[in-house]
Amino acid sequence: MSSKMTKVLSLAVSVFGLSGNALALSAESPPDASQKQAMSMAMDLSLAFEYASETIESSVVHIITESENRRGYRQQTGLGSGVVANTDGYILTNAHVVEAGQFINVRLSDGREVPAELIGTFSETDVAVIKIEAEGLVPAEFGDSEGLRVGQWVLAIGSPFGFQQSVTAGIVSAKGRGSVEAANGSGGNAPQRFQEFIQTDAAINPGNSGGPLVDLHGKVIGINTAILSRSGGNNGLGFAIPIDIAGAVMNRIIEHGRVDRGWLGVQMGGLRPIDAYEIGIDGGVVLERVVPDGPAEHAGLKDGDVVVALGGRTTENLVRMGNAIMLARPGVPVEIEYYRDGKKRQGRATLQDRAEQLVIASGGAYIENLGFMVVPAEKRIPRGRRGFDRIAGFSVLEVTDQSAAADAGLEPDDFLYEIDGRSFEDADQLSGFFSDADYDRGVRLKLIRDNSRGYIDLKNN
Repeated sequence: MSSKMTKVLSLAVSVFGLSGNALALSAESPPDASQKQAMSMAMDLSLAFEYASETIESSVVHIITESENRRGYRQQTGLGSGVVANTDGYILTNAHVVEAGQFINVRLSDGREVPAELIGTFSETDVAVIKIEAEGLVPAEFGDSEGLRVGQWVLAIGSPFGFQQSVTAGIVSAKGRGSVEAANGSGGNAPQRFQEFIQTDAAINPGNSGGPLVDLHGKVIGINTAILSRSGGNNGLGFAIPIDIAGAVMNRIIEHGRVDRGWLGVQMGGLRPIDAYEIGIDGGVVLERVVPDGPAEHAGLKDGDVVVALGGRTTENLVRMGNAIMLARPGVPVEIEYYRDGKKRQGRATLQDRAEQLVIASGGAYIENLGFMVVPAEKRIPRGRRGFDRIAGFSVLEVTDQSAAADAGLEPDDFLYEIDGRSFEDADQLSGFFSDADYDRGVRLKLIRDNSRGYIDLKNN
């Protein structure tokens, strides 16, 4: 950090303590030494804001979504923002920004407008990745959201109410916020499952969603996603997804087409403040039950242990712990710090894939060549005015983005009850059939979606 930037950060607060007349200067009354110093500090802070804004400006994009009606007429369905992640054209944004329309267009900072392809979403963290084909892209530099400090200056950049490249300034109000009843920057409700927020008083409004929250170096430290407001406008309570979470989710979507979440094999509970005080820690998570033969047991963890860090992330509460587990890559060992009987210990665990564990526990299967997971299930179908027909089949648990199943139109929660005119007793038989099927001839999947019957044909192009 330059000496000039250090001066800005250390002295900026005093600028706002001046009286209204402190800078009311005229030619007849030249500024004294203290006024000159205050003016210099204010100008330095202004220059810092300018630097950060200019650094990130070329990397921020405006996103427009559209849908087409039966007559072929396209209608705008949403506005949002995004940030260029690399020169290959990948753009990081919010899931709720791009899920609203059939078509996605991106307007770059230089005015070019290009179509975008949806690469994948992970609604649990409200993260999406889209891709464009364009030359001269300027990727943003990602910062360290774990190193943020409350009170630190930040800027929010995006397209509030459609006004592109708008910049607002504020501070980090809090870290690690979770379970807030917030609205997203498009006016709807924000997903809550794996949310962990940076809270800021930088003005965030509808249209800011998906845009970057940056530090004074212009580095992205969060993705703006939600506001807490009764009116739908800014009330000084904005929330951004930490970039360490958003960036990790983005990388997995790009690399694998899905987010392979970790599974530790534990049931967890919050740590009471009095217990944290007695141990001498700020917070932690209690392991209420360690699953036999799971990753946690193999790492030496036991019921009653208090975990305070996993994979380099502190775990002061259940939200932080859940995200630490989610971000730990399956099959890659991670360090765990925990307390037992008041004494600090360390261990190493190799987490497993959460979705695969759910499938195994349910007697399901991962159809690897097609890219989807199924579990045995039963569907009740109304029969006339009275009674139901029970149909045995398989429920689709997960569909990998850009897989053959996704391209064919298969979706999570689809219920498969007949495959190529056949029914199957268990998932292993079904998996074997899909491995040996003749896709040149084609395979028809009969399914139920939202209580309506239909079918999907899997066939080589």
